Amino acid sequence: MFENYTYERLLKDVLNHAPEGIDTRQGSIFYDAISGILLKIAKLYTDLDLITDMVSVATATGTALDARAGEYGVSRLAATPAKYCVIFEGTMPQIGERFYNDGQYFVLQSREENGQPIYYLEAEMAGISGNDIYKGTPAIPVNNVEGLTSAEFGALYESGSDKENDESLRIRVQEKIAGPAENGNQQHYKTWCESIDGIGRARIFPLWNGPNTVKAVLIDTTGKPCGTAKVAEVQEYIDPATKGYTATLDGRTYIVGDGLGEGAANLGAHFTAAAAIPLTVNVSFTAELASGVTKEAVREEAKAAIEKYFKGLVLDTTEIADIVIRVSAVGAILSGLQTILDYSDLKLNGSATNIVPSEDDVPIIGEVSIL
Repeated sequence: MFENYTYERLLKDVLNHAPEGIDTRQGSIFYDAISGILLKIAKLYTDLDLITDMVSVATATGTALDARAGEYGVSRLAATPAKYCVIFEGTMPQIGERFYNDGQYFVLQSREENGQPIYYLEAEMAGISGNDIYKGTPAIPVNNVEGLTSAEFGALYESGSDKENDESLRIRVQEKIAGPAENGNQQHYKTWCESIDGIGRARIFPLWNGPNTVKAVLIDTTGKPCGTAKVAEVQEYIDPATKGYTATLDGRTYIVGDGLGEGAANLGAHFTAAAAIPLTVNVSFTAELASGVTKEAVREEAKAAIEKYFKGLVLDTTEIADIVIRVSAVGAILSGLQTILDYSDLKLNGSATNIVPSEDDVPIIGEVSIL
């Protein structure tokens, strides 16, 4: 707004309006008298420009965006720790026991799920950095646990997430403003779900199992299905399920909320939180590799790039119907890799056709094969 009020322009304007007969050359008394003041004035205009940006949701960043979001009841999502199933042999360690692997520390925790205790290792440091431990990796106890013969990481129980970035927070605030999210409408359910730390996207389906039913398909911040603990957290927040209601559709059984208005949802609305279903996509192609590059290195690079494409599709596409895994898009990714000179015979799940996931699905990269 004030970008044209530069020091040079202000100086030129003042010199042009100097009294007739005044010496305005650089080094003159008049020139030296005004130049220092105009530097301060130009800085004030720069500060005004910054202030203008900070008071708008569209341009604010950092703490200024937090303040604008707070005016609409939206808070930045905090980072969450990665959680892993754990396999012990010998004596069961005490809850709170610490374990170590490759510079990261984890704490043994437990929660009850379907009436049974679930034990897992939770990263001490929140963020996505804890998401890359393979099943079977040794978990080294920090303290000696008598009788414990081995400890291993199992499958990833719940993905860790980084603190929400400015763009994601801005989108959520703008969606709430545009919604509007109120009175238990569809946007309101979406806002409720996505206000929970670790939820990257919620797909809302009204009347999915008859009148007064709502289903949310939950996706984490990495673009993958949410873990069971996070699903349970959303269920408890929006519509606690204590009566044992369930619904079975297409061979899948869902937990259904009580509909008693004891959560965020309105009285009489039966809400169901469900994790998205992983749709594994295997990629195969023939490639001419750059000199000195191994197939394994290319495979890992291609896998990471395609996984990033899938994440963008899931988290950044507004309408579910618009999510299409395109052969051409994957081909463009391969073409952009410096390690691949050329490729041919690209197939997704054995076919050279696009893949359209169902409304509950999220694409997950499977095997990447270089023929």
